[in-house]
Amino acid sequence: MTEREAEEAVAAHYGMLLGIQSPWRVKRAKLEIARRLVDIEVEHEQGRPVRCPQCRRECRRHDHGPERTWRHLDVMEFTTQVRACLPRCACEEHKVVTLVPPWAGPGSRFTLMFEAFAVQVLLASASLTQAAELLRLDWDSVQRIMDRAVTRG
Repeated sequence: MTEREAEEAVAAHYGMLLGIQSPWRVKRAKLEIARRLVDIEVEHEQGRPVRCPQCRRECRRHDHGPERTWRHLDVMEFTTQVRACLPRCACEEHKVVTLVPPWAGPGSRFTLMFEAFAVQVLLASASLTQAAELLRLDWDSVQRIMDRAVTRG
């Protein structure tokens, strides 16, 4: 197996773990041992249609927003992050709108899987402070996760 084939296999592996499906794909997955970090770069495939997140109409791709990072579930005690530049579509009705990735809610900096895990940690913890320590997050981030969970119901 060549180095390139190995990198593609690792990217495909993380794509399956994240549940990433076309038109999204894991471009690269990199292990940074010194930082105890798994860094997963995801991209929206070029030439694929985009849909307005508000009306679901197919639109032309306008451009990409700046790179964003989402915290994901840890892998073997390594912090895992997902990074992507989200496409923006040009919708006739809603103008230029940023797509919402399938792995995260709008405006969140955590994947849906991480937020679901964080809610379980919150339920099992004696306090929000204790949950924050277990999740290795600041208090405000855990509070925002809890607020989004309450809003979702």
